[in-house]
Amino acid sequence: MKKLLIALFATGTLTAAHADEGMWTLYNLPNAVYETMKMEGYELPYEKLYQADDAIMKAVVNFSGYCSGVVVSPDGLVFTNHHCGFESIRSHSTVEHDYMLNGFYAKSFEEELPNKNMFVSFMVEQKDVTPQLMEMGLGGLSAEKRSVFLDSIENAWSKDVREKDSTLRLELKPFYEGNRYFVTTYRDFRDLRLVFAIPKSMGKFGGETDNWMWPRQTCDFSVFRIYADPKTNGPADYSKDNVPYHPEHWARISPDGYQEGSFSMTMGYPGSTSRYLSSYGIRERYEQNAIRAQVRGVKQEVMKRHMDASEAVRIKYDSKYAQSSNYWKNSLGMNKCIDSIGLIGQKQQFEEQLRRWQDSTGLFKGQLDFALLERLYAKRLRISKAMMLFGETFRRTDELSTRAMFVHNGAQPLGRGKRQHINIKDNGETWDYDTDCEILG
Repeated sequence: MKKLLIALFATGTLTAAHADEGMWTLYNLPNAVYETMKMEGYELPYEKLYQADDAIMKAVVNFSGYCSGVVVSPDGLVFTNHHCGFESIRSHSTVEHDYMLNGFYAKSFEEELPNKNMFVSFMVEQKDVTPQLMEMGLGGLSAEKRSVFLDSIENAWSKDVREKDSTLRLELKPFYEGNRYFVTTYRDFRDLRLVFAIPKSMGKFGGETDNWMWPRQTCDFSVFRIYADPKTNGPADYSKDNVPYHPEHWARISPDGYQEGSFSMTMGYPGSTSRYLSSYGIRERYEQNAIRAQVRGVKQEVMKRHMDASEAVRIKYDSKYAQSSNYWKNSLGMNKCIDSIGLIGQKQQFEEQLRRWQDSTGLFKGQLDFALLERLYAKRLRISKAMMLFGETFRRTDELSTRAMFVHNGAQPLGRGKRQHINIKDNGETWDYDTDCEILG
């Protein structure tokens, strides 16, 4: 599942004694899950999650396409994670005004800081369109033709939605490894301003990201505000004339905090899930994780050394370092977990049960071929490892590689006659020559 769903990620009480974990889409939350939630202290009606006019999901946003956030005030205040706002905080920081190190807060609307390429997406609607697509012939198409077909359908449906309401955006995406297809409609707000950032000593307490650990030991939040067109209260590109957005619904924050045993759940936009991988897929992921961790570890050592030697370099690379260390830690932790619980062996046992079930029932013969799956994964392992090594070495890493790929991917020379160079805008505030040279070397 890609980042197109709003999901209930985990439910449970705040006691250490008991918690029920899982991930479910709110559009079709199983009733059994809802009943479990009620037993653990959830008090609202089922429809309050998604269907109701004042459903909780209407206060939850997709934050810039890679995080989750929640609207908490009638003036469009949005809370998200500290690391989700870190690049914004970095982009406004200087040696003289280091908001990453010392934090930031705006004392008025006028002091709130605008950000390029940031947005929040409100889910308007989600529905399962699998039967409709199957009636249109999706099931009989090859993988290549299926991709083209889905793109054309998404474009057509998107056009219909925009003609009815130009502020809406539609996505058609596969769920559950392509067994179901959901259409999700969003409304994007593109004027997002920084309101509050916690000092780094609190937001990244201990100096190491704990994004993949529980319990959390940091003040992992940053605060933004959504701005809107003053005439329509709708989406608008940044303008000094825009005003704080006034949402119909927002989440109320209790000043009383929580009590021991209070019900707790997480609602948001997970990027993806790998829970459907076979044992062969997990083994491939294990190999890829090892490469990612090794390459990023080397790069981070270089960045850290240069950052420690220069405040200016630290400000340029603090966000890059945090982004790199995020999935560096994810890869190390995932492989540790795979080893510690014997996950590959567990999957192999489950696959063996499926084989015996196939043999006894005759169902899915020719459709669920584990021997073929094993051969295909073995055939592509060397290539997938090489792709991971290339991507971790050269992509999103240093300015020279970024510019080379920019040219390789079709940038055109500027000027007339025999002039063959390509002008790159001055972005010296985002990188350091010596640091990048050593990272690439």
